[in-house]
Amino acid sequence: MQTIGEKLEEARKRKGISLREAAEATKIRSDFLGNIEKNIYDYDLPQIYKNGFIVNYAKYLKLNHSKILSQYQEQLIANTKRSKKGSSELFGGNIDLKKTAEDSLLDELKERPSYGRINVKNDFEAQTEKAGSGENAPSDSNKELYIKTGVVGFCTLLFVFSAIWLIQSIINSDNATEAQTETRVQATEISESQNPLKVTSDGPIQEISLKASDSVYVVVMQKADSKMLLKKTLNAGEIQRIKSQGPAVVVCPMGENLSYITDGLTEPVQLDEGKQILIIE
Repeated sequence: MQTIGEKLEEARKRKGISLREAAEATKIRSDFLGNIEKNIYDYDLPQIYKNGFIVNYAKYLKLNHSKILSQYQEQLIANTKRSKKGSSELFGGNIDLKKTAEDSLLDELKERPSYGRINVKNDFEAQTEKAGSGENAPSDSNKELYIKTGVVGFCTLLFVFSAIWLIQSIINSDNATEAQTETRVQATEISESQNPLKVTSDGPIQEISLKASDSVYVVVMQKADSKMLLKKTLNAGEIQRIKSQGPAVVVCPMGENLSYITDGLTEPVQLDEGKQILIIE
């Protein structure tokens, strides 16, 4: 049966690794590795260090480190028994060799904190333990995720509130425009009702075509009797034709967006910018 040292030496040579390369890789002195391959374990170190050297060396050479360590411990127990038996026969003592050997082995295998600690884990196990024990990493990652989520949520709410405010502003603006137009229409009706130059409804009937260049609110009344002929919002490009008996009063808050043509005209007439009330004769 091969000894521990023979197994380790054979595995190293089979892989083509020198003792120096093995020492650099395992961080174990080359003279210790040489002694292990020669089955020499009497160098002055605690037993826990010797166990660690054997396990790390076996792992490095891809051997079953558990079996290697078990074989080493069996070998250690056998050597202890032989040593105790020889001493007993030499001095003729009546000593319980089995109990003494086991007690001695247990004492040697106990960890002595004054010599530090041997890391017998391979690289994969060490990296796994390090990753598993990293308490700050998940915390920092979660913190960053919470911050990003909060920023996105805040920007979304800000966008929604801005859109709502813009829509309400447009609606309020349209309502204000219509209210102003209604006020001017009422004022025009009062003014026309009090105008002593008011004509009768016996005037000629004329057709008026209104065309909007942009969305605009328009009110058209018959001047003679204040009859409402049109009251609506014209969309861009829309044409509205109405008939008026005699002159017509056109009320428009944005005259630059409206043009008209009558039976007596050959070209459309563009209302002046800012002109809101127009009487079409």
